[in-house]
Amino acid sequence: MSYAIAVDIGGTFTDLVAFDHDSQKVLYDKSPTTYDNLVTGILDCFNKAQIKPAAASLVNHGTTLVINSLIERKGSRAALVTSKGFRDILEIARGNRPDPFDLQYQRDEPLIPRELRLEVPERMGSKGEVVTALDIPALEQLAGEIKKLGVESVAIFFMNSYINPAHEEAAAEKLKQLLPNVYVTFSTDLTREWYEYERCSTVAANAYVGPLVSTYIRRLDDDLKQQGFGGSLFMMGSNGGLLSAERTCRQPIGLVESGPIGGCIGASAYAEKLGVKNVVAFDMGGTTAKCALVE
Repeated sequence: MSYAIAVDIGGTFTDLVAFDHDSQKVLYDKSPTTYDNLVTGILDCFNKAQIKPAAASLVNHGTTLVINSLIERKGSRAALVTSKGFRDILEIARGNRPDPFDLQYQRDEPLIPRELRLEVPERMGSKGEVVTALDIPALEQLAGEIKKLGVESVAIFFMNSYINPAHEEAAAEKLKQLLPNVYVTFSTDLTREWYEYERCSTVAANAYVGPLVSTYIRRLDDDLKQQGFGGSLFMMGSNGGLLSAERTCRQPIGLVESGPIGGCIGASAYAEKLGVKNVVAFDMGGTTAKCALVE
């Protein structure tokens, strides 16, 4: 007996769908989401469906954990290490306003407050040449300051790293050595977008949700293996593709639309079978509601 398993963690319920390759049957079950240990809700679903993890060849996991953490501001205490003179990129952002006629409009506060944004001397030129070498002694001093700040994660963003990520990579390696219990992420490991605000805000968000997601994924992977699971564990990426557990721990921001994207793909498949060219997919969850147009 071999099953392909799909699980989804929402703000209220954890759901499981299993496809039995032998009988060609589909099984469903659900359990309340267990916030003290999210893995417990998934294992409860396995028990209710009377399926042992050892009988599964594939587990595909979607979750609204990342988007809920961002919306509810329940992420980790994170620091930002950036090029000297650029600590305020997160607040300067872009000049566009979602509501241009609202004179009282104010942006949300940055995910990383100013007192946790630190600078280090370094600079790459626009063609990838080293203008100012990365100041390793200054970075080591920053690591000492970061320890005192009691942060759980560190985001690294340097100017023009999109064309030459050497300084970011070196800084990340050094900080991982000096801060072994801190989650470290750098912008070019996530995107090579050349706009500085887009890369900075992305790595800040990744650091904000990183400790929560990576701890959970590793625990899920370990608990499933302890119960005999020998198949592949994948996470549903925002693009509708699959991410390995290892990559998810490095790039949890890739799960920001992990919850609704499976519903979009399912709605599209139904619409195609019904001969409907355009369809609206809507998902009402316990924390967020999501809507998508499939053309």
